[in-house]
Amino acid sequence: MIMNRVHSFEHRGRYVNHRKRQMIFRRVCLVLSIILSTFALIGAAGILSHAEDNDAIHYYKYYTSITVMPGDTLSSIASDYDLNYPDTLSHVDEIRYCNHLADDEIYAGSSLIVPYYSTEFVY
Repeated sequence: MIMNRVHSFEHRGRYVNHRKRQMIFRRVCLVLSIILSTFALIGAAGILSHAEDNDAIHYYKYYTSITVMPGDTLSSIASDYDLNYPDTLSHVDEIRYCNHLADDEIYAGSSLIVPYYSTEFVY
């Protein structure tokens, strides 16, 4: 009878250890599956967002040198090259910045660098 109790305690101890290992294994599998699912969702979102970017129109910024003609103003020059600027005033500001101009005064015969945007890629 004592032998049965000892055997019963050993059997119960092995059973408890087995259940603990099973629970730990299940928790590890659950955590790993959550991590893998998260990475899969992030990867799918990255692929989808990249696919949307391919449909967008890309503009490339370029600079050109022009000679100021009689009657030209910075606003008229900016409107001639104004493709992707939010407004003419911001384009005029950038032309002034590129040419180190303190104000809007320009003279016929002088050269200006004018930034502009184009959808064509030139290399």
